[in-house]
Amino acid sequence: MKSIFKSFPITFAFVLFAAFGLAQSSGVQPDYLDVHINQSTSRTALGELQKEMNDYNIGFRYDLVQWENDQLLSIRFAVRLPDGTMRRNNYETIDAETDIWIRLEGNGAERIFCAGSACE
Repeated sequence: MKSIFKSFPITFAFVLFAAFGLAQSSGVQPDYLDVHINQSTSRTALGELQKEMNDYNIGFRYDLVQWENDQLLSIRFAVRLPDGTMRRNNYETIDAETDIWIRLEGNGAERIFCAGSACE
């Protein structure tokens, strides 16, 4: 009985952290992207996104980035898929209403690849 009381908190913590990790997982997989960039996107998040995409041979480059009080104010970026297809966007002003999406799903004639605010 003692061992149950000792192992329960450890098991509970593991399950909690695993669930939290799944909830925070990125939408970057081979042949699939579902990425959201907004005013609260951090420098760290952009760097991690770039690394994750690079792991799948997807290029993600960004510059002309401005932050103020940890709020993303502007960004220019390009996304390049392994087949050479590319999307570029430039946001000179990002406010609380700005939602930027990078999406890729499907393949062949059914493939959808878009990047920007009008990406549905």
